[in-house]
Order: sequence, then C-alpha cells, then structure tokens
Amino acid sequence: MVEANTQGPRHAPMRPAAAVDALLLHSMRDPASVVRLSLTALDAVLHAARQHTVLGRLGHDLAALGVLAELPPAARQVLANAHIRARANAIALRFEVDRARRALAPLGTKVVLLKGAAYQHAGMALARGRLSVDLDILVPAGDIGRAERRLIDSGWQPGVIDRYDQHYYRDWMHEIPPLLHPERKIELDVHHTIFPPISGIRIDAATLLAEAVPLADGLFMLAPADMVLHAATHMFHENPAGRLRDLLDLHDLLTQFAATPGFWDSLLERARRHGLGRPLHYALRYTTRMLGTAVPDAVVQRAAAAFAPDGVRGRLMDWLMRVSLVGHIPGQQDRGFALASSLLFVRYHWIKMPPGVLGGHFLTKTVRRMREARAR
Repeated sequence: MVEANTQGPRHAPMRPAAAVDALLLHSMRDPASVVRLSLTALDAVLHAARQHTVLGRLGHDLAALGVLAELPPAARQVLANAHIRARANAIALRFEVDRARRALAPLGTKVVLLKGAAYQHAGMALARGRLSVDLDILVPAGDIGRAERRLIDSGWQPGVIDRYDQHYYRDWMHEIPPLLHPERKIELDVHHTIFPPISGIRIDAATLLAEAVPLADGLFMLAPADMVLHAATHMFHENPAGRLRDLLDLHDLLTQFAATPGFWDSLLERARRHGLGRPLHYALRYTTRMLGTAVPDAVVQRAAAAFAPDGVRGRLMDWLMRVSLVGHIPGQQDRGFALASSLLFVRYHWIKMPPGVLGGHFLTKTVRRMREARAR
C-alpha cells in the first residue's frame, strides 16, 4: 500500500475504470501532475500504467522532472522496479539485435530495424522505459529466404509448424512465420514489407529500403516519414484497443521529427505513395486530440481533406477510440470496451484480407479451435 504524502493537494479518489484510464492519459501528458494525486488515485494510475506497459516511461519522465522524491516511498519503489525491468529488457533486446546482425552479416543484405529495436539503437527518446517482447527487422523480399535459413542455422527456431499457418504467413502476410530462440525467448519477426500484400495496399517496399537511415554496426532504420507511417499503420490498420503506448510512440515520433526540414510535406507525400493515408489521418487526429501533440493545423487539415472517412465512419471511429483506448484498463471487464474491441478486431481483419479469403480464414480458425476444445 502506498504511504501518505502530505506535500501539496491531491485529487479525490478515482474508482471507475474510465476515470482511472482518463487520469492515466492525463498523467502521461503531464507527469508532474502525478505528485498531486490522492493515494487511491496514485495506486490506480500506477496499476494502469503497468497494465498499459508505460510504467517505465512514466518513472523516467518523473525522474527527468526531478519530482520522484515527492512521491510516497512505496510508489518510488514501484517505479524503481519498473526502471530495472526496462533496463534489463533493453540489454536483452540489444543482445538479440547483435546476434541477428552477426547471423545475417555474411549475406551482405540490408537489415532495417523496426519499432522498439530501431528506437533503442538510434537512441531516440521514445525508447525510454520501454519494454519490448520481440525484435522486428525488415530485409529485401529477394533475400528473405536466405535470411531465414541463416537465422535458423544460427539457433532460432520456427514458431509455426502448422501447414495452414505456414501458408498464411508465406503467401499472404508481410513477414515469414515468427522465429524464437529456445534460450533467449525473444521472438524475431522478419518482414519484407510493413503491411500484408494480400490486403491490396501496395507498400513501396523498395523506397522503404532505399531511403532507410544508416545506424551503427551497419544496421538501418526507416526514414522519419516512413517510421511514422509504419507506427500509424501498426496501430490503426490493426486493432488499436488498449494500445495507449502505441499512441504515445506516435506522439514522440511526430514531436521528434517536427523540426526536420520538409518532414510534414514528406509525411503526406509518403502516405499517398504507400496507400497509408487513412492511418496517418487517424494518427494526427488522435495524437493531437488525446495527447496535445504539436502538429501544424494545416497538416492536420490537409490529411483530413485527403484521407479522412465520411462523417458516419469518422464519428464511429471517434467513439471506438474513446471507448477502447481511454475508457478501459486491461484485465478489467468493461462492456463498452468489449464491444468496441470486437468491432475493431473485425475492422482489422476486413482491412487485412479480401472478403473471400477472410471468410475461409475465420472458418479454418473456428474449426481448429473446436478441435482443440474437444481434445482438451
């Protein structure tokens, strides 16, 4: 239990899930406000931050502001533990990146780090306090078979052996089946593009690779505009329910690149080129509305004019985001969240697959689950 802290006024206790999650969102936008919370609210925010995997980030920001000492000792210990866990995770991810780099070096192919590995390797601000459960890399489609063989020869093992799942990944998706090292347990996802080709969205993967930015050790990361679009696609062309951390990633990316000359024009142009205008529109809309991200009004308006859905679908998406991202704590029952999450789950698959393929996919998965249930 968190002990009393008598320094400064505190808010009244926050009990409903929606109120706690809204308070967490406010705490991530304004970390200094955490020191004014009541003990009950502070406990709830720290719990929600852990559930949303942003506890390490919150602790880092509080330390940077110099206000950790104003929190009760138990709260400081919770944040210190999160810091230790994040550092250990960063070391493990860095080691996994090095092992993958060494395994693929003889191929002479370009290896592009994605998401958390890229943020960490580039020393970007959004790597602070971050927990990663996998390593994502991008290689040219023509080299992906050789890359897979090299990685398997170096100790990684296929995590998918079912014939249908092999077909699902190799023929329809943007990556090979996940690989897992039996000792280190960090999943390795090897991509050849950033969204499933079967979706009909034609990502310009050649440009992604050609304009990737060099990092240390011969590795690369995506160009700034492509990095934002990948993060936006990962969130809004999938299921954004409960993914506050991903929205914070977008906030950090947009904030970091905002001062780069030509960034905003490049972002809009790349969105058109890759067919990713809709997730960019949502990224700009919800980061500015929910996190106060400093995006020029003209950019938000240009993206909305070019890529926004019609009024009904736009209002529905606003409700889905409000209920599923801000109105829920992972692990707690919430009927509104359950409905929104289900609708977003269906939406994700509808975007990802043509109707005919999607129907067969759901049928196959349903039959498999029924067989597994009977076998138990």
